[in-house]
Amino acid sequence: MAKLVLTLLAAPLALTSLSMPAAAQETMSVVVRYDDLNLASATGRATLNTRIKYAIQTVCETRPSFRPDLRQRAYSQQCAKTAARDAEVKLASLLNGNGTALADRGGKIVVSAP
Repeated sequence: MAKLVLTLLAAPLALTSLSMPAAAQETMSVVVRYDDLNLASATGRATLNTRIKYAIQTVCETRPSFRPDLRQRAYSQQCAKTAARDAEVKLASLLNGNGTALADRGGKIVVSAP
């Protein structure tokens, strides 16, 4: 009887641990528009950085439960680091050394993470 109770208690835990890698393989992306900003100004660049930060939060948030467990939090933090590095590269290619925008590249940056 005790084995049956332990098996019944362990089954949901085993199933929840299997569901996280499946979610981790899904790629999420958010389009960040900047065609309404003046990237030659500090205010425009700060606004774009804020939009990118919100996009990273949107792409990497974990909402399967109200209070994420440690595995979900670790995944979310790693996702945010990966997405921030990717966005940083895209932002650097958009702006030249003195912070002004290069030629128009479509007015959007795609923030994505696995």
